Amino acid sequence: MLRWIFGLQGRLTLGFALILVISIAGVNLYSAYATRIETQRFAAEIEQMRAKRAEQLVRDTFEANQNWDEVQYAIQQVGNLYGWRVVLENESGMVVADSHQFVRNAQGLFETLNDRFATPNRFSKRPVYVNNQLIGYLLVDERPNKQERPLSMKDFYRGSIARLLEDGATSTINQKQAEIRATQVPSKATEDLVAEVLEYVDPPLSNLQSAFQRSLVIAGAAAGLAGLLIVTIFTREALAPIRGLTAAAGKLGTGDLGQRVPESGSDDIGDLARTFNTMASDLELAGQQRKQLTADVAHELRTPLTNIQGYLEAIKDGLVDPDEETIDTLHDQTTHLATLIEDLRILAVADAGALTLEKTHGSPVTIIADVVTTFSQRARDREIELSVSNNETTLTMDYDETRLRQIITNLVENALTNTPNNGTINIDIQDNAQDLKISITDSGVGISKENLPRIFDQFYRVDGSRSSVTGGAGLGLTIVKKLVEAHNGSVGVSSEIGQGTTFTVSLPIIDS
Repeated sequence: MLRWIFGLQGRLTLGFALILVISIAGVNLYSAYATRIETQRFAAEIEQMRAKRAEQLVRDTFEANQNWDEVQYAIQQVGNLYGWRVVLENESGMVVADSHQFVRNAQGLFETLNDRFATPNRFSKRPVYVNNQLIGYLLVDERPNKQERPLSMKDFYRGSIARLLEDGATSTINQKQAEIRATQVPSKATEDLVAEVLEYVDPPLSNLQSAFQRSLVIAGAAAGLAGLLIVTIFTREALAPIRGLTAAAGKLGTGDLGQRVPESGSDDIGDLARTFNTMASDLELAGQQRKQLTADVAHELRTPLTNIQGYLEAIKDGLVDPDEETIDTLHDQTTHLATLIEDLRILAVADAGALTLEKTHGSPVTIIADVVTTFSQRARDREIELSVSNNETTLTMDYDETRLRQIITNLVENALTNTPNNGTINIDIQDNAQDLKISITDSGVGISKENLPRIFDQFYRVDGSRSSVTGGAGLGLTIVKKLVEAHNGSVGVSSEIGQGTTFTVSLPIIDS
């Protein structure tokens, strides 16, 4: 469980769940607030309409009868219907009607509102006009004290009230439009048991508000659970590729370099899958190259060592005289071995990114001329024309003299190896404001299109033989590429079968 919680899916699920809970809670709180405000507004409108209807009833009753007794009956009905304490005072300020049993004072006179009520300010006051003439004020207490609300129901209600009177107990009677809480009490006048309303109200809007809020909470909880389920399923499906990547990466770490994952979609996970597959392919290729390199190095080292060992054993056994020719042969094999080891060292340093250059400022033309001089006799022996064009340039730049010499040497050596007798080799020098271009073109057999992409690979030979390029190991062109790149330059090759090959080295004049 803890592993799932602290895992990516658990954190995503809990994060989404938290957002969902906060969102639902926010919606619920706002909805509850808005519902309460709207309920209060609606209740106020209802009370306003009731007051207008009560005023209209009083107006119509007085206009029809011109009698306060009839108005008293109407006000009693209003008070009974709405659960209000309703009082009517005339234009002189005297109470002439009351929703309770109307009484006069001890002298039989009308009372003022202040005389009858200790807190008259609880009444809302509305003027009543009949034929544009003020007849009095309608005073309404919408929430009177229960003890101030005994309305005799004997003359107004039957049925439920009658059953209440028969039961002889305090009870609540649910009507279609209202709720009546009543009890029976003895009448002071007749000593009969009559029902007095203690509370008579319409179903409060707060009930609707509460029901709505409960529904909202239930709906929110259901939506939250559904959302959590959806989020869990979504995150599980969304993270399935990542779990596949994790499993593949684990197997890759154990040495299974053939691991690949499906590359689906164009999103970040799809890009991650493609990156993983590329990395796995590179690792697999690197592993294969490493194995091939080990085999090639072993082979290249074995050949000169075997030759040296054979000559030494023959000399030791007296089968070969240690003459000058034998010593020259041993020297050549030793030199070849030393060259191979040095080439491998250079490649190892370059692959590690630790190849350093000791740059000097001068003209590279001088280095090219020295290399041509070194190979001129070998070219003449094979009747190969070795020439340099555009060597009159006065260009100067920063370069590593030793490494540049090695670059030109390896390329000229490669050209001589692959150019037949009576052929040509030309070194062309071109310079501009940005870079120096050195092109070495031979009239050799050329290289096929399928072999060109691998021409700079370690130990790669076009004909599959183990003939010499530099030291006979097939490392010369690889070293050229590494040394050129160390100068922040580039090297390219173009060739056609039977037409020869051109290697072009581009070196920046201004060191970047």
